[in-house]
Amino acid sequence: MRLEYVVKIITRKTKERLYHTLIRPVAVYGSECWVLTENIKQKLLVFERRLLRIIFGPTQKTNGEWREKTNEELENLIKHENILRHIKSKSLS
Repeated sequence: MRLEYVVKIITRKTKERLYHTLIRPVAVYGSECWVLTENIKQKLLVFERRLLRIIFGPTQKTNGEWREKTNEELENLIKHENILRHIKSKSLS
């Protein structure tokens, strides 16, 4: 079965739960010891936004066209708890 079909079958709530319980912890494993450079921060944010766009899907405009969600819309959907804030809350310093 192709990944696109599997992604469509799973509900949004389940995808969110999988992201928060499996994907994010694996992505930030050992992050307490990382030196977060701007390059690493950007790569983490891009990674997270790519997954969130898959989870939340596109937005339909009033004229019926579809568009990707903006970064601001994604931030609002996750209530500003992005991966960088998660790392900073878990850091040792």
